[in-house]
Order: sequence, then C-alpha cells, then structure tokens
Amino acid sequence: MKNTFLISIFIYGIFFSQIIFGQTIDKKDLEVKIDAMVPSQVNDSTPGVVVGVVHNGELIFSKGYGMANLAYGIPNDPKMVYNIGSVSKQFLGYAFAMLHVKGDLNIDDPVSKYLEEWPEFDHPVTLKHLLSHTSGYREAYTMSHLGGRRIGVDHLSREECLNVVRAQPDLEFVPGSRWTYNSTAWVILAEVLKKVTGEEADTWVEENILKPLDMHSTQIESYVGEVINNAAESYSLEKDNGFKNEESNRAIFGAADIYTNIPDLVRWINNYRTAEIGGSEVQNLFFDPFILNNGTNSEYALGIRSQKYRGLRRYGHTGGHEAFSTQLSYFPDHDLGIIIISNFGGNGWFASSKIADLMLEEFMTSSSDKKRKPVALNKDALKKFEGLYLSPASNSTIEFIISDDTLTIDGQRKLIPISENMFTMDGWNGSIQFNELETGETQLTIINGTEEKLRKVKKWEPQVEELKEFEANYWSEELETVYHIVTKDDSLVINHRWMEEITLEPVTNDLFKSDRGMSLKFARNKNGEIKGLSIYSGRTMNVYFQKQ
Repeated sequence: MKNTFLISIFIYGIFFSQIIFGQTIDKKDLEVKIDAMVPSQVNDSTPGVVVGVVHNGELIFSKGYGMANLAYGIPNDPKMVYNIGSVSKQFLGYAFAMLHVKGDLNIDDPVSKYLEEWPEFDHPVTLKHLLSHTSGYREAYTMSHLGGRRIGVDHLSREECLNVVRAQPDLEFVPGSRWTYNSTAWVILAEVLKKVTGEEADTWVEENILKPLDMHSTQIESYVGEVINNAAESYSLEKDNGFKNEESNRAIFGAADIYTNIPDLVRWINNYRTAEIGGSEVQNLFFDPFILNNGTNSEYALGIRSQKYRGLRRYGHTGGHEAFSTQLSYFPDHDLGIIIISNFGGNGWFASSKIADLMLEEFMTSSSDKKRKPVALNKDALKKFEGLYLSPASNSTIEFIISDDTLTIDGQRKLIPISENMFTMDGWNGSIQFNELETGETQLTIINGTEEKLRKVKKWEPQVEELKEFEANYWSEELETVYHIVTKDDSLVINHRWMEEITLEPVTNDLFKSDRGMSLKFARNKNGEIKGLSIYSGRTMNVYFQKQ
C-alpha cells in the first residue's frame, strides 16, 4: 500500500466521514457519533487523536483513540499533554491584550519603540501588525530552509529568527495591506514582552495566565530536548510504511511550543466565556479582527481567528508541530468548544466543523456546499479551462488538467462546477472563477475570504542550449549563501552544499519552479543579460541572489 493512500485513509477519514446527524444529542449519542468518525485504521498499534467537547462550561465528551506511545504501548488519553503548535500563539496574544489594557504597552506602537537597534523600513511595523500576521516581515522558517537548513532536523534558535528580520533589505509588502501567516512575528513579540515586563515571555504567561486558570498540566517547552511530563509522542510514516518518531528541532515560545491537555484547554476555553483573567476589555480586544488597509476583514485577531462558520460566530486556531496537529474552536453564541489533537499529523479543522454540525445544525445556515449546487459540464466545456495559471504576486503556478472528464488541480484535486465558469472543492468554502478578459486572456480568481488573481500562460519549453544561459553561481547577501545552478540531464538544477539537488522546471520565460515549493524568477539587465534571480517560496517572497 502506498504511503499517500494510507495517509489519506488514516488522517482524512476522520474529517470527511459521512454521518447523518440528529439535532438533539445526548452524551451517549454524541460518543457513538464521534466514535463513528474515527476510521477503523486507528487502533492499538497506530497513533491517533484525542477529542474534547465542552458545552456551557462542562466537559461533556473526552476520549482518546489510538496510541500516545507505540514503543511502550501507552494509549492516547485526554489527560496526557500534546504539543499544540500554533494554537500557542493565542496565549501570547492574550498577554499583549492584557498589557495593552493595563497601559504597559500600546499595540499600535511601532516595534522599534521597544527593541533597540531594530531595523526600520519605509513603512512602520506595529505590534498589532505582528499580532495579526500583517507585518511584511520574512518567515524565519522558510528563510532558514532557503539558506540550507533542514526543516524539522536542524535546530533553529530565537536569535537566528530575529536575525532574519535584521538582514531583511525591504518589507515584503506594506504593513496591513495583506494577511500572510508569519511565525517570525511571534518570536519578536516574545522579545518585546521581555523588554516591557523584565520577564521571559514563557514565565510571564505561566504566572499571569496559566497558573491563575489552574492550567497546572500545561508546560511551555523552553529548550530543545526538555523533559515534558506525561507527554505523548508524535509519528510520521517512513517509506516502508512503518511509524517514525518525530522530534522537535526548536523551542521558541511565542510562535508555538506549549504542551497541554484537554482538561486544561477546557479551562482556557472557559476563560473565553467568563473573562476571569483579563476582564471584558481585554476579551474584546483579543477577539477583535484586524481590518486590512483596504477595509477587508482579515478574520484574524490577536493570535486567534475570528470568523463565521455557517452563519455562526467562531473563534479558533489550528496548530502543527513535529507530527502533532491541533484544532481548537469555540462558538460563543452557543457556548460550545471543540478540541481535537492528533499525534499523526493532519488538520482537525474539518473534524471540528463536523462536530459543530452535529451539535448546532438547527441554528446554522445552509452549508456552502448545499447552497452551491453542482452543475453538469461536459468535457468540451471544461477544455477551455485547462492549462497553466500564474500568480504575478507570488510567481506561483497552478495547473488545471482534465482527468476522467473532471477538471482537476494537477490531476489530483477534483473541482466541482457550480456554474459555467465557477468551481469549488469538497469541504472547501472558497471558489475558483474563470473569466475571459477583453485582451483575450483567461484570468482565474481564487475567492476565499480575500481574492487572488492568476492569468493563463503558455508553458515555456526551452532547448538545452537555452538553459545553459542560466548556469552560474548566485550569491544572496541576505542569506549569506550561494546557489550553484548547472544543467544536468537536459534540466537546470540547483546545487548547495547542505541541500539535496533541486531540479528546476521551466514555467514561462525566465521563470522556473521546483518540487520543493519554490519559484525562481531570473532578472536581466538593460542589455538582456542575466544579472540575478529572486526566489519565492510559500510565505516568503523576492529573496534576491546576485549572479557572480
């Protein structure tokens, strides 16, 4: 059995199980239905998941599935602690709301007010920009990888994260103009809190949030390899289909690194409803979503998403670290909280939504899938949408391919037509719209809270001799590293002393992509000669390398 197939059954089975939910659920009935969501592949020889449901302040469901430690045969248990990844961010976000209301800092102040010799750019970056992922700073994890560090293997320190911004020549975008998830910002926030309070951020959060809420099982990892009491292990699949322990390569509180359990997270959710710690003014600030410069609601507040699901207000966040994956969500108007933590990767967002459907169906509006009924389009109607589409902003591409008379992304993810030019996907609230412009070009718009436009391009198929023009050494002052680009087996490849060889695939003139998720855009001087290249990779854009 192939890994990808096993993973899809193992992880996503819990998220997409089809169950007819009733509207009135007692505790036993709730357990039966949640049990039915868990795929049969989760057993006493596999990792799995823990689930908690809290309603009106009471933990009404709590159960573990699969194993927390395969070596010692220890089952997953809601009372064990798990690394909740980026769900940790909201604790630091709440700390900043508390300090703002107290008057110890102002989240509308520039970062440079609190950190000495901090770089300033053409546009000021405020603490609120950091808290809402709208700063324009580089993503340290991506930058370390571009510099040759191995994600998930090589240790990354707090100082190294800060140095990424110190070396940044320009902001990636005007602060507040767009929402781009960024963990670097939270490392910076932890430094700001230390400057303001005189205490390490983890110590301050423990003393002022965790202890007052009696979250005594919760522990913040302060260094790599620290012994965490009663902690579950996390696992990934090796090529031989066996399970492998995943180990942490960082301990940088702010962005992540809280270990906690279901009972303690219930105490945290209950503070959402009572504001026992902080009070209503802090609570309102904490949940208030950032409004982008163009007036668009980012649906993200101070380390927590603040949005609607099927017409109901929902606060929540996902998190992933090592092979742990967490989803915490709360519906304030119905006092319902849902916690899902997996020690085998995946994303609990859809699972938590299914449980919310189970509990709150009678209060919800129709789901987007029900409102947007599929329509039938034949192969000829789909043919015009096939092709390669390029995002000018990120230089990333999406290829649409017809497979089995269905339009797909890269031949894998199936699209569902909901009009003659609009599509969606199963389990996704967004849409993809194709339009023909007056110029005759085809434009693609991805609508998912915000809009991103891509244009259809003709794929470039250069000869080997044309590729040789790009051969050279390219130096990045920002990363202090060099890429050696050469031709090999009729393709361009990147060689780097600390990386495996990266093969480049031509996209359009002077633009290449790799299977590592990055794009390279070569730049030319006024004489048409190649002078350098810029790399775009996920959350990081326009990292420049000068041709040597």
